[in-house]
Amino acid sequence: MMKSSTSHQKNILNTVICVLPDNRPVTSLQLVEEFEKCPTNFQPINKTYDQDQDADLWREKMLIGKRTTRYLCQSKSEGLPGYIVETLKIINEKEIIPEGFSQLTRTADTEQKAWRKKQLVYRLTKKSSAKQAVTDIILCSRMRQAPDGFTLAGDINGILVCFKKSPVPHRPSPSIPSRNINDLEKTIENLKLQALFQSQDYEYVQLSSSYKLSPKRAAPKPLMYSTGTMYVHTDVEGVPFLLNPGLKQYNTHVPIKYDVTGVQLQYDFQLERQVLCTTKSQNDQVTNPFFQ
Repeated sequence: MMKSSTSHQKNILNTVICVLPDNRPVTSLQLVEEFEKCPTNFQPINKTYDQDQDADLWREKMLIGKRTTRYLCQSKSEGLPGYIVETLKIINEKEIIPEGFSQLTRTADTEQKAWRKKQLVYRLTKKSSAKQAVTDIILCSRMRQAPDGFTLAGDINGILVCFKKSPVPHRPSPSIPSRNINDLEKTIENLKLQALFQSQDYEYVQLSSSYKLSPKRAAPKPLMYSTGTMYVHTDVEGVPFLLNPGLKQYNTHVPIKYDVTGVQLQYDFQLERQVLCTTKSQNDQVTNPFFQ
């Protein structure tokens, strides 16, 4: 039931995608002998636009033996990076290829001869500089002229090859500030100096030349306290903890909420043991006292 529902959703998605217009430029073309073996990311044009019939471009009548076929495939993601198909043209099979155009000489699936009598050539251009590009290709078997919105490229063995051209959208390049780079560097330096002066809030006192900076007695050494195998000292060691004399006038009584006098406190460290069990090291060289 789950597979059937997933397949149904995929069919709906494919239907919606096919209905929506795809104005992306065509980036590459291929020719195959069997449209089922169309290369990855290519779409075969195996049906005619006007009659929904077989769109074979070889169209040679065979009474005996295997029928030879050729199908055109287009892609909007493959091909030379940064290039798109700008226009199409139909020429004779032995005609010299126009300057700037490319041709398909072999089928992509069987490496056989691509064309018979006539062939399709196309011109690539950089997408960054192109104003228009080919966005769709259709084949017509009965119509003698291109439908509205399409341009006729030519005829291949009784099949009309038509293509649609659309403008190529270009994103505007980001504007570069015209401010002088030297002024920008000076502004950055000024901001750095302002931040430096604001962070340094010092009070300077002018000292006389007779003032002796050396102390009369040596500064006390920082006291050390032991925590197991480590010895640590803090900056507040040796400073007496005294109540501000101004607070002595207030007689503040703090009530005792819990009286633990004479009560023996017991704690089994069960929680700590559970935590250590979950983080026990796998290294045999590390010894944990809780597991001895």
